[in-house]
Amino acid sequence: MSHATSKASPFGSMMVRWVLIGVAALALLGIATFDSSGPETATERVQRLHEAFACPQCDGQSVAESNAAVAAEIRNFISDEVRAGSTDTEIRDQLIGGYGGDVLLNPPSEGFSALIWILPVVVAVLGVAGLVAVIRRGGEGSRTASRDDAALVTAARQSSASQDTAEHDTAALDTAGQTPEPDPGSPA
Repeated sequence: MSHATSKASPFGSMMVRWVLIGVAALALLGIATFDSSGPETATERVQRLHEAFACPQCDGQSVAESNAAVAAEIRNFISDEVRAGSTDTEIRDQLIGGYGGDVLLNPPSEGFSALIWILPVVVAVLGVAGLVAVIRRGGEGSRTASRDDAALVTAARQSSASQDTAEHDTAALDTAGQTPEPDPGSPA
């Protein structure tokens, strides 16, 4: 097989690597998300619910963290409702009915509030797509310089070559103990 026909895109293997990294990240996220510790006990459920509701009198504290009287009241209500067999939704609805929507530490994931959960994911996906597009575009495009660019490069090379020659001549004369005579066309 000839070398010319086996030439692959330099981004082909890079793209495969990114896909593999993405798959690995999703697999790790899935493992971390789905806890396999078994069914939740009543005590664990009560604690989870205590941490899910905000103290109405405290700034950003859950009822689990707060020492306020109203937080203790909500904790007792949650414990009583869990023992009575109420579902999480029933407990949530009763607390919202009694204290308003501000009692939720996490916004609901339905209706207009779903944007709070969906928007970061959309932004992340668009960002990754933009990065992929920029990376892929980086390997394409013209590799030849315009005429103006080529002329600038040629002029710069000639100027550099003439400076190198002048410096070489000066160094050769200095080593011989002579000083060069100044060029009549150059400034003194």
